[in-house]
Amino acid sequence: MLEQHEFLGKITSLQREYTERTIADRSHRKNIDQNEENCTEFASANLRHLLPAIPITRHAQIINEILFTQVCAVLDEDSCFLLESTKISDPGSMLLTAKENPVIFCTFHFGSYRLINQVLVNRGLNYILPVSSDIYAAQKKRYEDGLKVLQAYFKSDSQLMVVNAEEPTSALTLARKTRAGWSLLAYIDGNTGVQGAGRRDAKMLRISLLGKPIYARKGIAFLSHFLKLPIVPVICEITGPMERSMTFHERIDPSVASEDREAYCRMATEKVYSVLGDYLRKKPAQWEGWLDMQKYLDVDGIADSEGTDEGSVETASPAEDIADSKLVFNRERFGFIIQEDGRALLDKDSYKLLSLPQNITDILEAYREPAVAPSADAAQEQRNIVTQLVSMGMLSVVSQ
Repeated sequence: MLEQHEFLGKITSLQREYTERTIADRSHRKNIDQNEENCTEFASANLRHLLPAIPITRHAQIINEILFTQVCAVLDEDSCFLLESTKISDPGSMLLTAKENPVIFCTFHFGSYRLINQVLVNRGLNYILPVSSDIYAAQKKRYEDGLKVLQAYFKSDSQLMVVNAEEPTSALTLARKTRAGWSLLAYIDGNTGVQGAGRRDAKMLRISLLGKPIYARKGIAFLSHFLKLPIVPVICEITGPMERSMTFHERIDPSVASEDREAYCRMATEKVYSVLGDYLRKKPAQWEGWLDMQKYLDVDGIADSEGTDEGSVETASPAEDIADSKLVFNRERFGFIIQEDGRALLDKDSYKLLSLPQNITDILEAYREPAVAPSADAAQEQRNIVTQLVSMGMLSVVSQ
């Protein structure tokens, strides 16, 4: 458990670290984390498609804020005093309702998303957390140990059961517990499980997020309809160093919706993601989902809606004489992805990974920062390659 002064010291240190970092300087840092490097490039591509009004020049700042928020969420979990300065908006009195009639609290990896556990324990609610097999194996004990800390701090007898949602008997366990008055807490954007994030089977729905097609699991909505429990979307924003704002949105009630389970699943899932979309337009840097959203996007659907030509990267006009011009790597459209056998170039338009010869990679690396193009005296082969990279849009001519 962190004390207030320890928490503020860590926050101040983290703010300094993440403010000073940019996508550009990651390539020059030693001991770069491969996963972080790849996540930042994909996050830039995801922002480019879902929030195209945000200029590429802001992506570095937003991605650093995402990584900062991700670390803050972990710190918040170990800082019970934060609940005292958390503004809770619950116009439908869903926390009170849940004392007598269970609900499904449905949230996202947005802002201080772990703080809801403190709220539920503080209010004395018993609840179930369905998770995937890998989370169950790796983090079940952490959840149980965390509950003991919260019980002691808030002097609460609230109970938590972590359930492996992939076990065949999980639905029966959830049904039995909800009949006993237990609510559910679910992270709907944690699209893990059997077959992983890339699944496109009957357990997935193709819905819209910020006007773009994505695939989302319908399990939460299915449970809502099956167990006759309303879904309550919950979002917790970080509004200051020690200030948080948690909002319990209007419930989605299966008892007044269509008896058609499939129709209800689509309607409920779309409503929940619509809530997320409203927050993303205002505070995009508070959602971890940008780091792996490419796993859930309908890339073909995006290509059709944007008119993206997936078959070619030759979208720029043929380059003319570029001798003595300043060139720079086109970071807006391309990024380097680190793989086990080397690096590939990510085309952010199509999400295609392009394997390039080492000599081409070296040339692109040389233009990470603006540099003068080969002069007329340079080798003809080198000038031809650079000219072709400009015509393919991988290098851009810097405006004078």
